[in-house]
Amino acid sequence: MDENDFRKPFMKKSIFKSASSLDMSYVPENLYCRDEAINKLIFNFRRILDEEEQPSVNCLILGQGGVGKTCTARWFGKNFKNVALEKDVNLFTEYYNCINFRSKSKIIRELLAKHTHGSGRGFSDDEALKLILKQLIREKSYMLLVIDEVHLLRPDEILAFLDIAETYGHQNAKLSIILISRNKDWMRIETERILSRINEKIKLKPYKYEEAKQILEYRADLAFKEYVVDDDILSMVSQIVTDHQDMRHGIEILRKSGLYADKEGLDRINADIIREASNDVYPTFRAEIVDQLNDQELLALFGIARALINKDEPFTLVDEAFEEYQTISETYSIEPHVKMSFRKYIRTLNQLKIIASKTVRIEEAERGRHLEITLLDIPAVKLEEFLIQIFNKKFGS
Repeated sequence: MDENDFRKPFMKKSIFKSASSLDMSYVPENLYCRDEAINKLIFNFRRILDEEEQPSVNCLILGQGGVGKTCTARWFGKNFKNVALEKDVNLFTEYYNCINFRSKSKIIRELLAKHTHGSGRGFSDDEALKLILKQLIREKSYMLLVIDEVHLLRPDEILAFLDIAETYGHQNAKLSIILISRNKDWMRIETERILSRINEKIKLKPYKYEEAKQILEYRADLAFKEYVVDDDILSMVSQIVTDHQDMRHGIEILRKSGLYADKEGLDRINADIIREASNDVYPTFRAEIVDQLNDQELLALFGIARALINKDEPFTLVDEAFEEYQTISETYSIEPHVKMSFRKYIRTLNQLKIIASKTVRIEEAERGRHLEITLLDIPAVKLEEFLIQIFNKKFGS
């Protein structure tokens, strides 16, 4: 490709008006179909603005993937901050996803660096937290802390967050928390002690057809120029969302369809494009988690996918995946880690629900065991395609 070829796509007209409004991290101006959840949050947290002592409040948002848990929490935090400022309360929201911050210590140290400009080195979690709380008092500020995918923390770490007011005194804890989790993941970690620290548990249900259509119509209006998406197309995508009970699926279909139309120089999205995009998007496969894996974890996942393709069976073994991992590492000139580290990456992928693994007895050996690994939610061939794109961007093809 020469410079002129490179420049040509930039000169073409796009059907997008604002493609970023279809990003998974996007917080829309208007939040539809979640009034009940927002009202519950309002009536729990409004005391922070009304009462002089500014109490600590802990809420939990539960629901399956694609029901708007994160969007609801972030939309509330953004608008709650605006109302607080109007009432002369210096409130701000901090959002952490435990896919990126996989321990209480990492969250606390990030907060410490951000608000006190300290590295946190040499401090215990308790000492670091005291410094943060003192800073909030000093600045007459209040923090709303949103912790997403909270089930990835240990139960004792979750309890420690919820116990901040009890531990450091309600007068010192200028901090409230919203936890976010999927139903099944939360059930594994919920204890009576944790539950007793939560003021309100808010459960979100999947969107109904009319709700899905309302949201998709709003997002399409934000994202695309006029006449790009008609009512029939929106109805089609809304039905897909309803069938899969996953709004992210619908938004991702619109995004991919727009990119395809731009690539082909089309000025409208048609039904065939939607069908193609729908086949490309796996509603339960959480690509945003894969985006947050480090290089070695991605290589381990790549090794598993390649081993499954080569074996053409529902599962593969650690040794087989490790061999593929070593080969792929060499292909991209990355130093492979030892098998013990590889097993650690397998445990991480298993915890993040990208793969499933189980130990089974080897029939030929009386006491032998081996670990069987399989993928969840996406075929190995599709995952390999996805990972090749990632690695080619990162390290060159």
